[in-house]
Amino acid sequence: MPETPLVSIVIPAFNSASVIQETLDSVCAQTFRDFEAIIVDDGSSDGTAAIVRRFCEKDPRFCLIQQDNRGVSAARNAALERARGEFIAFLDADDVWLPEKLARQMELFRTDPRANFGYTNFCGWDGRRDSPPFYRANRPLPDGDTGSRLVFSNVDGLSTVAVRRETISAVGRFNETSFDRSEDWDFWLRIAERGLWARGTRELLVRYRRWSGNKSSQKLKMAEADVCVLEKNLRTTQRPDLRPLYKRSVAFARGRLELARARQLLDSRPEAVPAAIRHAWRQHPRRLKWLMWFALVTLPEFLGGRATARIVHRKLIQKW
Repeated sequence: MPETPLVSIVIPAFNSASVIQETLDSVCAQTFRDFEAIIVDDGSSDGTAAIVRRFCEKDPRFCLIQQDNRGVSAARNAALERARGEFIAFLDADDVWLPEKLARQMELFRTDPRANFGYTNFCGWDGRRDSPPFYRANRPLPDGDTGSRLVFSNVDGLSTVAVRRETISAVGRFNETSFDRSEDWDFWLRIAERGLWARGTRELLVRYRRWSGNKSSQKLKMAEADVCVLEKNLRTTQRPDLRPLYKRSVAFARGRLELARARQLLDSRPEAVPAAIRHAWRQHPRRLKWLMWFALVTLPEFLGGRATARIVHRKLIQKW
């Protein structure tokens, strides 16, 4: 293992035997070589640890930590305690980096000494095919002080992120007790509270694996976690410029939570859906689209009967 690696890669893993080989292969393929990779096996019951050990035996830059199952935040914290790099790069055990990922990211930090938060473009990936890149030509690339944007939406693609170690040291640890989702958003918001200067690239450098086990695919639980994260940071922020933004974001998140609940009701209690959507819109009246959805779930049965209502409901599920 290098004495002073420039980059420490933090990789939490839990029952990842089916995917982690590909993930670690992508780390080995990096053109930037001055790194250490710290993989924390968070109490896996499959062959995750055995696969990681093979990498450790072949390459001293790889390190395996094993612990009882305590969650992804505890796993990342265990890796951060061991990390020695000037920069911390995050990688989930099911995602894949393209070979130039670290090299391009280190170039961004070199060109802007103010930058303490770096990210890259990414795409969804099902193991065979790529979806279109997230940052297309018509989507602005957030650079500089992006705290106000971050209040309204999480960083898209945690595996694209690298942060200066001194910035992480000032913020502390991932929260292990309050959230089992959106813990990364809470961590970025705490960085923004102290001052976040971001640099990103439109170059596609990360594949984000899409599959049914992704936390982000569990929409209701994610919506609940988002509300908790935003309410907590609204209570604790000391920045007067962010406080009104947090209030707006909390209202929007509460509305999205009501929509997520309404989605669950479409099959079991369709008669309760209109009230749930109306409640969502009242949380954030500026979202006229939500008012339109209320009309769409209310009027079809009145105008065309229950069969028409079911068709409209199915279309709305795709939108939610």
